[in-house]
Amino acid sequence: MSNPTNVQATSVDYELASDSGPVTVGMYVNVDGQQKEVWTQGVVWAKNVGDIDTVDAPLVDGHVATPSKISFQKTTTGYKLLELPTYTKSDPSVAAKNSITKTSYESITVKNKNGGSYCPIVAFSKTTGEIYDVKNRALMTNTDWYSDKVKIYDGAKYYRVATNEWVKDIYFAGGISSWYMGSN
Repeated sequence: MSNPTNVQATSVDYELASDSGPVTVGMYVNVDGQQKEVWTQGVVWAKNVGDIDTVDAPLVDGHVATPSKISFQKTTTGYKLLELPTYTKSDPSVAAKNSITKTSYESITVKNKNGGSYCPIVAFSKTTGEIYDVKNRALMTNTDWYSDKVKIYDGAKYYRVATNEWVKDIYFAGGISSWYMGSN
């Protein structure tokens, strides 16, 4: 993460190499009274000084970002985040209604960073959309999987690895995106 300078009430300036190309940008935000490091979900890229790029706000599990999209303006020294997102606890009763599924073809590697041999998977109810644990299956840690969809559910990202089996982004250890097709 680049070190933000000139921290203001609602914006942050990032000094980067003069032609750093597309970048993911990290920032510290207030979540439940504590500072949390978060990163943009996509790359930020603006070609000319003054140009603005808008990306989805970083995800925080169990929280909603306001605004949901954030904008960066290209400066002579890097980028300026125009509005720092704020995070409030989400309402679990509406999480299913607010979920978003996107088509995204990629190979992913999963890893249990807590040292476990397996990564748990979840499923989503076909009638209510609510999440539940899959108890009789899991993914072996340090294995590669093909994913064709990504679901944003209650401030977390899930990768689909089977018809209705999803692995949470905390088990994501890397991936190679093939192409992106938009929302479903």
